[in-house]
Amino acid sequence: MLSRLYKQRRTLLGVLMFFTLIYSPHLTAQTVEPIDKDRLQTLITERHGRPLFLNIWATWCTPCLEEFPDIIRLSRKHTEIDVVAISADYPDETESKIIPFLKTMNVPFKVYVASFNTQDEFFSMFDKAWGGEIPATFIYTGNGTLKKFLRGKHSFAEFKKVVEEVAKKQ
Repeated sequence: MLSRLYKQRRTLLGVLMFFTLIYSPHLTAQTVEPIDKDRLQTLITERHGRPLFLNIWATWCTPCLEEFPDIIRLSRKHTEIDVVAISADYPDETESKIIPFLKTMNVPFKVYVASFNTQDEFFSMFDKAWGGEIPATFIYTGNGTLKKFLRGKHSFAEFKKVVEEVAKKQ
């Protein structure tokens, strides 16, 4: 009788460990690809009618990290928009800094790392008046027109309001 209970307990423990490994947010597959000028231009302009919420962030930026949970929440609540983030970290920090952060946050959307010759080249892709301060969020219509530029850290409520305004005006 005891050996049967021991086997059942061991089997149950094995099943629980299996599901913990499979569904653990820390083990979520997350890839980060470099994005250059051409690929960024395509991302922005080839919208196929879907608005784009594009956030520029970095692992060393505290306000960026603080607003990231709100962006994740927005992406889960507003599936009618494409949420994308571009890290301003160096591309060689992808494995050591970017991916570990994304895995701990269980990020459900696409993330890139900027791969430009200069930061000025990267910044000029968005808004000529933007000096590169982050976090920065750009919201595009479904035809690739920039509708909103948000400087600094924002909350879920602020993001939601802007996204709904843009979606309504399409």
